Amino acid sequence: MQKIITEYQIPTGDFRQVKYVGAIKDRVDDGNSVPVWTVDEKSPFYEQIGAKPIENWAEVLIDVADPDSAETLARLKQAVEARLVQQLG
Repeated sequence: MQKIITEYQIPTGDFRQVKYVGAIKDRVDDGNSVPVWTVDEKSPFYEQIGAKPIENWAEVLIDVADPDSAETLARLKQAVEARLVQQLG
C-alpha cells in the first residue's frame, strides 16, 4: 500500500508499519521518489515493531516543494523518526 501525505501530516501519521518514506513534488509519483527514511531488519524501529513481514508494510510519499534539498530531507527524516518514537513510546 502507498499513501501520499504532506509534511504537515507527519505529526499525526501512523508510521508503525511503514517500510519506506520518500519525498516527491506536486503529488507526482513517477517511481523516482527521493528516499527519506527506510526500515530494515537491523533497525531499532524494526525490532520494536516487528509484527508482520516487512514485505507487507506500507510506503509513504511526502509531497514537498523541493524533494532534492538536503535540508528538506533531513527535516523530514527527523520528523518521521520523532513520530515513531512518540508512537512506540
